[in-house]
Amino acid sequence: MKTIRIGSREFSRVLFGTNAVFGRSHFSVARDAEYRARFDAAGIERLVQRAVDSGINTVESSASDRIGAVLSAVRKRSPRPVCFVGSTRIDETSEIKSHHRKLEQLIATRAEVCVIHAQFVDRSENTDAVAGLEPMLEQIHAAGLLAGISTHRVRTVELCERRGYAIDTYMFPLNATGFVYPGYPGRESVKDRIDLVRGVAKPFILMKTLAAGRLPPSEALPFVAEHAKPIDLVSIGFGSEAELDETLRLAERLF
Repeated sequence: MKTIRIGSREFSRVLFGTNAVFGRSHFSVARDAEYRARFDAAGIERLVQRAVDSGINTVESSASDRIGAVLSAVRKRSPRPVCFVGSTRIDETSEIKSHHRKLEQLIATRAEVCVIHAQFVDRSENTDAVAGLEPMLEQIHAAGLLAGISTHRVRTVELCERRGYAIDTYMFPLNATGFVYPGYPGRESVKDRIDLVRGVAKPFILMKTLAAGRLPPSEALPFVAEHAKPIDLVSIGFGSEAELDETLRLAERLF
């Protein structure tokens, strides 16, 4: 699979996103439950291993002991490095309820990209700075790791670029429907998102590319291939080995 260099590190163009295997579908309560029933620890490990064997070299997830155990097992069997893009996302399953402590965990486990989550950076609409972000970015770079933020908002990326924050990559939603998550209050158009991605020189890790299962890969991936920059990556969640195989065949042709 094609790789993209960010700093001194090489990442596969497609990343393995873990929302599906951890039961976070952004679709329905029933689908969340179905995913949680489908994927025990062994099932998650098998699917990540298949992704790695198929050419994906990067897993994207929030910091947790659970994903740490999966990565440790897969890395022991893989002849090539397996990278981790880890975020400080907090949910009801998180043992750690602090973005600063989650960042410490990511640094301690040497996540290649440490991502400050949208919960932290999208907190206010009426500000000209992201309070507390710069020290966290400095902490990441001091550890020799890459720094990213995830954000749902066009204005947050614009703010970070205007302030000149030392961000190496942005995680950002892009799909043909404009879907972000159920109840998202933002009013950005699909064109607004495309213009931002193409107008910012830094690489993006594009997420929600399948609109949380609302778009089939045959529609979603050509859209992303058309509108993303050649240096942008795509994080995709897979619900089964068949979904993984089908999506990667298409991604190999498009990317």
